[in-house]
Amino acid sequence: MDTLISAGVAAAYLWSLYALVFGEAGRAGMRMSFAWLARSNGADAIYLEVASGVTALILLGRYFEARARRRSGVALRALLSLGARDAAVLRDGGEVRVPVEQLAVGEEFVVRPGEKIATDGVVTSGRSAVDTSMLTGEPVPAEVGPGHAVTGGCLNAGGRLVVRAIRIGAIPSSPRWPAW
Repeated sequence: MDTLISAGVAAAYLWSLYALVFGEAGRAGMRMSFAWLARSNGADAIYLEVASGVTALILLGRYFEARARRRSGVALRALLSLGARDAAVLRDGGEVRVPVEQLAVGEEFVVRPGEKIATDGVVTSGRSAVDTSMLTGEPVPAEVGPGHAVTGGCLNAGGRLVVRAIRIGAIPSSPRWPAW
């Protein structure tokens, strides 16, 4: 795309220079009049405004693209910070607090009232209301029980839940997204 734009801008600029220096466009007191059809060989036409206009619009578009990319990066980092940092995993008949990164698919973990759900999973025991407003925009928490799927990052608003992890995702350390 840059090559095509550069070629077009260069052609408009070079033709305008040719028309000003060697053509009829550089005459003192010359006036351009409106015509539906071109009646000359083009030696009196200059396109400097086209070259500058295209350049300005391309730079403006790149500015807006960079601004949108920067804003979306900030929003994505904010979404990543919404997730849980650790989970109470059921191991050997007891609860062990582990970082979310050490949670494995198939493990069961406990989610108490007011905690965030560590990862996507299926409720194996307990009943509660889960605030899914970050995903659905619904202001009312959804009731979940055994067999219901829950999404990581949602807030447990009610009772104690035991959830079996079905999907584990790593939080990227770099601003680039990994191919999950």
